[in-house]
Amino acid sequence: MRAFITTLGCKSNQYDSAAIEDILKENNFKITASKGRQYEPSDVCIINTCTVTGNTDYQSRQLIKKTVAENPDAVILVTGCYAQVSSQEIADIEGVDYVVGNLEKERVLQYILEGKRKHPKIDIKGVVQDRPLTLRAKGSSNRTRAYIKVQDGCNNSCSYCIIPAARGISRSLSLSSILKEIDILIANGYKEIILTGIHLGAYGLDLDSKVNITGLIKAIADKDYPCRFRISSLDPDEVSDELIEIMVGSKTICNHLHLPLQSGDDDIVKMMNRRYTGRLFAELIEKIVKAVPEISIGVDVIAGFPGEGEKEFLNTYSLLRDLPVAYMHVFPFSRRNGTPAARFQYQVDAKIAKQRCETLKMLDNIKRKNFYESFIGKRVSVLVESSRDKDTVVFTGRSRNYIPFLIKNYNGLKNVEIDFICSAIDGDRAVGYAGS
Repeated sequence: MRAFITTLGCKSNQYDSAAIEDILKENNFKITASKGRQYEPSDVCIINTCTVTGNTDYQSRQLIKKTVAENPDAVILVTGCYAQVSSQEIADIEGVDYVVGNLEKERVLQYILEGKRKHPKIDIKGVVQDRPLTLRAKGSSNRTRAYIKVQDGCNNSCSYCIIPAARGISRSLSLSSILKEIDILIANGYKEIILTGIHLGAYGLDLDSKVNITGLIKAIADKDYPCRFRISSLDPDEVSDELIEIMVGSKTICNHLHLPLQSGDDDIVKMMNRRYTGRLFAELIEKIVKAVPEISIGVDVIAGFPGEGEKEFLNTYSLLRDLPVAYMHVFPFSRRNGTPAARFQYQVDAKIAKQRCETLKMLDNIKRKNFYESFIGKRVSVLVESSRDKDTVVFTGRSRNYIPFLIKNYNGLKNVEIDFICSAIDGDRAVGYAGS
């Protein structure tokens, strides 16, 4: 049977889809596509959805309808966070056969084998259960890098976020299990492994061993593995001095961090129920950049949170403008039913939020360009990816500090890390040349 898997949302969702792909392959399914583009008709279509914003809900619905239209005879199974919190909305879409919760993803094969249905079947369990992380992936469709989900769920109560309702309480994989999976991924040829989770910084807090995220990263660094490791995202208050020291001294931990700021205004941050101030965030960034050579720091930022006036927005803008961050992911505030922020007074007009997003995105363009240009003329270690750029037909890759590269005059091995000379900036990517 032919199966199509498409994924919206975070790296944890991508990991789950990779695990589902493994299950299907082990049962003699042919995967027709697993990154969102379908190349041939399929017998089974799995849509792994996201619900982090209203726009991702919309994208999920549109993708489901498109998939049904293109595969009228296929078994249509929808899972993921949007399925978890809005199962009936999905079941009401004509052509959907199964709506499966996050904790039931490991049972997708059972539903597929049951075949098509006249009426959709919903299997959504509560997510607050202390369910172990049993859905595991052996790799990914990308043969260069793989994710390893070391944690799932979130115990935080950010006032704007619906994800705890979709993923449940924080749960961690044991250190020994993580190290075993790393050995398997390295044996399978992966050269970069990305540590991911819904709230990665909460890793280990639920384990008897009392290991935390810093302890996990130290254990990995101490192993001196023949591949590199990337930390997906940490809250600002989770980056300890010890973690910074590990990054400085490690040959395998990438000099790259992604830190969700969300707002640079202290009153807005407090309303968001997050645990830092603009001053503390700025001090942390300056400390990291001073300590870790050539580090790339990315940030998440939300525009248009309730109560954000021009003064509050300018506090965010000026903070980011003056800090040595390399790039920004910018989002408009999304009013999610079931979250405290949806009931807050002084909701910001959508047009104003959009304008503020555009202003921040222009700043992001400047930040990226300045950071990339700082490496022109330097030798940069780049992991050569297994595929070529569609437009230029040259190899692509990423540096340890997360700069995307087009690699010219190179026809050597793929899936290897090589030093290239950064010669120019081409749009949103750097250009690297092999050279002496």
